[in-house]
Amino acid sequence: MTVIKEGVKVNILFEAKLETGEIVLKTEEEQPLEVVVGDGNIPKSIEKILIDMKEGETKTITLEPTEAFGPKRDELIIDLPKEGFDPQVELKVGSRVSINSPEGKKFTGTVLEVKDENISVDFNHPLAGKNLIFTVTVVSIV
Repeated sequence: MTVIKEGVKVNILFEAKLETGEIVLKTEEEQPLEVVVGDGNIPKSIEKILIDMKEGETKTITLEPTEAFGPKRDELIIDLPKEGFDPQVELKVGSRVSINSPEGKKFTGTVLEVKDENISVDFNHPLAGKNLIFTVTVVSIV
């Protein structure tokens, strides 16, 4: 039976859960993800567990924040003036908002707090600072 090596194209199913059991990412059985092992399009830790797996095999790995979406960075939590936001947008805790930098880049964050004049927005990835439990199943080796 063929085993996966670097450079091999595979179809995989995966599920990522938080330690609470909440599923945060998942492929559907009818739409497996096609990846080339070693091309850097999936986390290196996932690529490493794929090496030597066979078709139909399943493995689970826990990724630390540094291996997944990075640590939560305090400098990415910023107070912004309310007046800079579209008045049509409801600014409430938990809402996702977007801003454009002076260079034209778009950044999306989560509202943490709404104050009289400002809102506190977290521009970290929503999964930053969290351990993720990945379960990967090899559907086929192409």
